[in-house]
Amino acid sequence: MDQPGFGFMDTPGYDPVSVTGLVAGGANIVCFTTGRGSVFGCKPVPSIKIGTNSELARSMPDDIDINAGTIVDGTESVAEVGRTIFDTLLAVASGHKTASEELDIGQDEFVPWQLGAVT
Repeated sequence: MDQPGFGFMDTPGYDPVSVTGLVAGGANIVCFTTGRGSVFGCKPVPSIKIGTNSELARSMPDDIDINAGTIVDGTESVAEVGRTIFDTLLAVASGHKTASEELDIGQDEFVPWQLGAVT
């Protein structure tokens, strides 16, 4: 990054490698979406975990920060969940701990970029 502001980085899909690239590129907070329940944290920066379905959020209440499945359930709008994500970003930037931080996970998720195919 050569200037302040919003940045977008296209990275591989494998969670630890992808987020390591984002953090190495300057990310201060990561919003991580999961639909399968990846138990992910990233010690160098806070990782806000967003569950994409309510069944997952109910089955992993201690590890999911935000349940975005409420959009599909019809109990919240995209705008409402977007506001929740934004408010959570502000809270975490102000020192609120994420679920991963509360669980003290993420020290094993920092994976340096690998050349070639990632499996």
